[in-house]
Amino acid sequence: MIKTILVADDELEISSFLKKALERKRCVVSVASDGLKAKEILDTKSFDAVLLDCSMPGLTGPELIKVIRQKSPLAKIIIFSGYSAVDGKLAQDLGADGFMQKPLTIKMIEQMLKLK
Repeated sequence: MIKTILVADDELEISSFLKKALERKRCVVSVASDGLKAKEILDTKSFDAVLLDCSMPGLTGPELIKVIRQKSPLAKIIIFSGYSAVDGKLAQDLGADGFMQKPLTIKMIEQMLKLK
């Protein structure tokens, strides 16, 4: 069961939306505003799931997937993007467990993470 989630996105409105929505589902949510901040958080905590933007300053989503696999190997990794060049196949090739196209909805998140 997913209880702890890291959200990594440089768009404040998206990370705020995800944090509030996931907390309503009784998840404990940490937020990182860029890839380097996400790495810092991963150095101190492990997570059940990580939701991350594909394109962020510092470390990109694909670069961060490698870090996540080392620090929280059992975490479910969901990558998302607003760019049409990124798709589910590419996300899977990068090592993510799932992919979502922006704009995100809470229903998409619930289905991807199997939250009730």
